[in-house]
Amino acid sequence: MIRGSNNYRTENRWIKVRYIQMALMFLMMGISYAIRTILSVAIVAMTDPEASKNADVLTFDWKNTGVVLSSFYWSYAALQFFAGHIGIAFGPRWILTIAMFVNALASLMIPTAATYWDYSGVVVCRLIQGVAQGFIIPLTHSMLGKWAPTEERSWLNTSVYSGCSIGTILSMPITGYLSSSWWGWPSSFYFFGILGLVWCVLWLLLGADSPATHRSISMSERVYIEQSLGQDNLKDVKIPWKAIITSLPYWAIIAGAIGEAWGSTFLITEIPTYISKVTDIDIEKNGLFSSAPYIVATIFTLLYGPLADYLILKGYTSRKTCRRLFHAAGAFIPSLALVWLAYEETPVGIAILLIVAITLNGAMFCGHNVNHIDISPRFSGVLFGISNGIGQTLAIFAPLLVDFIVLDETDKALWRTMFIIAAVIYAGTAAFFIVYLSADRQWWDSAEGKINTEAQIEDNPKLI
Repeated sequence: MIRGSNNYRTENRWIKVRYIQMALMFLMMGISYAIRTILSVAIVAMTDPEASKNADVLTFDWKNTGVVLSSFYWSYAALQFFAGHIGIAFGPRWILTIAMFVNALASLMIPTAATYWDYSGVVVCRLIQGVAQGFIIPLTHSMLGKWAPTEERSWLNTSVYSGCSIGTILSMPITGYLSSSWWGWPSSFYFFGILGLVWCVLWLLLGADSPATHRSISMSERVYIEQSLGQDNLKDVKIPWKAIITSLPYWAIIAGAIGEAWGSTFLITEIPTYISKVTDIDIEKNGLFSSAPYIVATIFTLLYGPLADYLILKGYTSRKTCRRLFHAAGAFIPSLALVWLAYEETPVGIAILLIVAITLNGAMFCGHNVNHIDISPRFSGVLFGISNGIGQTLAIFAPLLVDFIVLDETDKALWRTMFIIAAVIYAGTAAFFIVYLSADRQWWDSAEGKINTEAQIEDNPKLI
């Protein structure tokens, strides 16, 4: 039964409302990840007096860059556990607006904070950004659980999350260019902060919590989405905490999230420093060099989703087998690439291995990432918040471990230890996920405690 506002259109629109929502979330992911990764490149310029053409640009003598880089994740990880629940209680539209506004404002404040309070000011701003961004991904998953029909789940999921790669692609070379220019590193924080404020305006004008609350969605599109997902109004449903905590398939997702979070955090925060200190590539080329793998990754990420949906809908694989294949490709091959990278000496070889590791890592979006929505479209935001919170909490130790192990940033042998640790974590967590995952909607996701099988597409057991 369709409940809610009657203020919606009856015609079949050429541009579907759900695609507009996906485009807005894509932009949100891109801008938020750009703001998140600015510091990875900017910190090289912030500690190098010769990075900018303008000798008057302020630089610092920081020996604790790992602490500064990891500070974002201290608060980011903590908020993950509560964000999904808050989204269900209040709706994601206004929470996402506030989160992006605070995120952008903190970016604009970083140059001033660094000038007056040194690294402590930067850490405080990054903590604020961590709090704000702690809401973004869990509530994005919650939105996907309400807007992405079952038949389009994989490609809409990967399309939205490809914004992460786009944001990284844009932030690294732009930050490298701006940091080496006359304006210096502060201009990169101003640039992306303004983009965040622009997004807030677009979201307030065009965004909606769900099909039921959108003012201009057609009746046919709303019915299609809600019947495909087998759900309608979600606000008054009690979260089945005991069933969630004791669900082995959900613990498999958590294991996958831990591996993905550790690997991606290590690559995003430390690769620019590794390239700068080990290969002696200058700051402007460093940003381009660091972003090149993400350019290739974005192209492939946009292909993973349609391919996964095609394999499932055509009956070539079950949904469960498809999740296993994509997660395995996204974890085991990057693990091998990282081990090889630990011994690679040439810049070209390093570039190729980074492209392989980061590109294949995107396949996980069709593995553990979308699996939250498979097992529980109703509570996917809550589930993602918890799993990502656990993953990001542990990932905090990646840059801190670099500070502890890599005492000499020019020593490749010390970096080798970090690459091997990342590879082992990638592979071990992926193995657990692949063995224990489920692709079926769980019984506790239904408001009545059972699943309406007529309202969802089930896996063919013969294909599992």
